[in-house]
Amino acid sequence: MDDVTGLSVAEMEAIAEDLYEHRDQAAGDEVPTEYAGEVRSVVSVRFSRGELDDIAAAAAAAGQPLSTYIRNAAMAAAVAIDIDAARRELRAAARALDELGRSLGTAA
Repeated sequence: MDDVTGLSVAEMEAIAEDLYEHRDQAAGDEVPTEYAGEVRSVVSVRFSRGELDDIAAAAAAAGQPLSTYIRNAAMAAAVAIDIDAARRELRAAARALDELGRSLGTAA
């Protein structure tokens, strides 16, 4: 028994079958449909009010809608990080900072 409709599964199946059989007789205006090029999914995520407030503030600071901000954060977390490449880039940045520091030290 369905809690919302009070109907049994068999009753809902019979109604669905009848509606499908007579779908060409449906009243009302035809609604235009749009087809997405790719399949999309909507995922429900639970946050506490405090968590959501913090995330919403970060999204606003980034100038992004909340859902876009959450999606981008999830995608960034899902991408594998090449640790060796990151270390190489970090070493290169450290060398550049050292060189800048030496340059500024000798120019003063």
